[in-house]
Amino acid sequence: MNGAKARTLNEGFRFVLVAIGALGAAVSAASTAAAQLITTITDDGVTIYGERYFADLGTDAPLILLFHQGGANGRGEYAPLAPWLNAEGFRVIAWDQRRGGERFGASNRTLSALEEDVSYSYCDAYTDLQAALDYVVESGLAEQVVAWGSSYSATLVFRLAAENPGTVRGVVSFSPAAGEPMAGCEAHAWTEDIEVPMLAFRPGSEMELPGPAEQRRILERAGVEFHVVERGVHGSSMLVDDRTGADMRAARELVLGWLRRVTRLDVSLGRWKDS
Repeated sequence: MNGAKARTLNEGFRFVLVAIGALGAAVSAASTAAAQLITTITDDGVTIYGERYFADLGTDAPLILLFHQGGANGRGEYAPLAPWLNAEGFRVIAWDQRRGGERFGASNRTLSALEEDVSYSYCDAYTDLQAALDYVVESGLAEQVVAWGSSYSATLVFRLAAENPGTVRGVVSFSPAAGEPMAGCEAHAWTEDIEVPMLAFRPGSEMELPGPAEQRRILERAGVEFHVVERGVHGSSMLVDDRTGADMRAARELVLGWLRRVTRLDVSLGRWKDS
């Protein structure tokens, strides 16, 4: 792949769709967003939990699989973002992976159900991502999805795309983790095998470190569209005003525009166009 882009977002970057400005209302309504608990079982026998946020969208609306960062859970991390994505025409499922916790004010049900003397690495949690994808395909919820990750899962979604080329339609990666905790499952090990669009973000504060700067160069060479978000924070929370203390509409607009292009969302109909 080629044509990688790099762009720094700042507070002056304001070509914002009116609909994006409604995220504040979506955040306040997050607690009332309709959700349905689902479970599935991984190849190694772990029961993973997820939350379906489909609103009143039809089965032909694009589906995004949301995976959380370390110490977190799907419901907590994506509570402010699920209603916004629904309002923009996207069905989403927020999953609890086996590596997580109670960050963002909710429990990780997958972790809570594990035996106390069992521990898993970040790389081990890839099995959960594959099970989540298998679930939606086998249940007939979607034939193709967008894989969205945060921190360690932002690295694992690259492998998910590489190993499921007919099913993952695009990758969104917020603060992809690297270094020793991700040894053996780094993003760059998979990018060369991915033929679908890839989008990655880092907050400006993280780009001051040598590791993320080098990772950016590697990912861009592999065709990843990479953006630096000034005043952002780690992971998917960089899209949430309340978590950054800043107006993140420009970053949300960028994500939304990319999602619409990748899924070919017909905004008037709220569904995917034929490829």
